[in-house]
Amino acid sequence: MDNTENTHDQDEHTKTAENPATAPTESPATDSGQSAPEDYRQALEEAHSRLEAAQKRIDAMALREIERQAAQRLDVPSDLFDLGKHQVADLLGEGGDVDTEKVTSALDALLKSRPNLAARPAGWGDVGGGPRSSTDDDTPNWKAALRGHQG
Repeated sequence: MDNTENTHDQDEHTKTAENPATAPTESPATDSGQSAPEDYRQALEEAHSRLEAAQKRIDAMALREIERQAAQRLDVPSDLFDLGKHQVADLLGEGGDVDTEKVTSALDALLKSRPNLAARPAGWGDVGGGPRSSTDDDTPNWKAALRGHQG
């Protein structure tokens, strides 16, 4: 390989780096033969659709977080939106995050106007009343005791 070719390539690269205005511009058109404006429009549409999908996921996560907080105090968490007439955007802070104080004040206002919407306390569970099933067949019971005296 000839050294003069390498020197020439380096000089050309140096000139382009020093003066970007004289640098050769590459056409943004793709191999598919589309023009540059169509490529930009298509890229913009793709970016817009990705942005919309991401915004939907963010909105769904914010809704789930608000309903999670509401579930601690409401029997039906969606009542905050259905009956309280709140929107997700009303309960977000300036940065777009769920504002716990706004959610708490909205829950307080809703429960003040409709106290019957409050979450019901959990029941006692099993307190030991009622019949029990037994796996032991030789457990004494009245039926077995009475049979023994009959015969």
